[in-house]
Amino acid sequence: MLTPKDPTSFTDTLADLLRLPDETLAMAYIYLNKYKRFLHTSETTSPLDPYTLSLAALSLAAKSTESPRPPSAILLPAHRLLHSPNTTPPLTTTSPTYPLLRRTLLAAEQHLLRALAFNLRLPSPVPLLPRYLSRALEPFTYSSATAERRSEGTEHDYSRWGKEEKDEWGVVELLETGLGRGVRAWGVRAAKSYELVNFWPSRAVAAGCVWCGLGERRLVMRGLEGGEKGREEEEWVRRVGGGKVDVEDWREVVGILEKL
Repeated sequence: MLTPKDPTSFTDTLADLLRLPDETLAMAYIYLNKYKRFLHTSETTSPLDPYTLSLAALSLAAKSTESPRPPSAILLPAHRLLHSPNTTPPLTTTSPTYPLLRRTLLAAEQHLLRALAFNLRLPSPVPLLPRYLSRALEPFTYSSATAERRSEGTEHDYSRWGKEEKDEWGVVELLETGLGRGVRAWGVRAAKSYELVNFWPSRAVAAGCVWCGLGERRLVMRGLEGGEKGREEEEWVRRVGGGKVDVEDWREVVGILEKL
């Protein structure tokens, strides 16, 4: 039977089993990294084991990102992930140990909430990714789409299409494309980084994630060297970040992301 190798594998797999969006998984890791900083600054040790802490972070993140899951939906698959059915009976809501596990999860949530000062609306790079990726791809699309021009085959600015039209023509959202999924994966990867979560602005991190996603597609600044390349990068960061991302922050973030 497959089993998680470590708490990170456990958290990632449980999020998949619960069909949670990337925004929720990223927020769970942001809570965990903020909690690590809380422990460091307060010079205390955690009363929670890593797996219970992961459950609490995932449950709170699901609530704060409007994807709530009841305790039973979290505890039952979590128990199956951690315990072999050959040695431990599957957990059910009628199991003698279920009430204790439920109380443990709720108590862990309260502990984590207090450590986060009851602030669950923390900055995350993931919600910024659709906007930043769309801006990054603007040079390859048209910016003044009309239904008439689309019908003539001369306009394909899918971002302006309505839901009904997208459904009719099988047009997916930008973040559901191969490139979009890759950029989202960078967003979750960034949320796992203690350094990026605690010391860098989420806007710079989001711009860095888009840059790394484009890099995976082998999309680079064409034929530029030295100062010219630097100016082109500055213009790219200004356009993608809407003028709200510091270029030097972005460069530092990209360097960190490339080492993850």
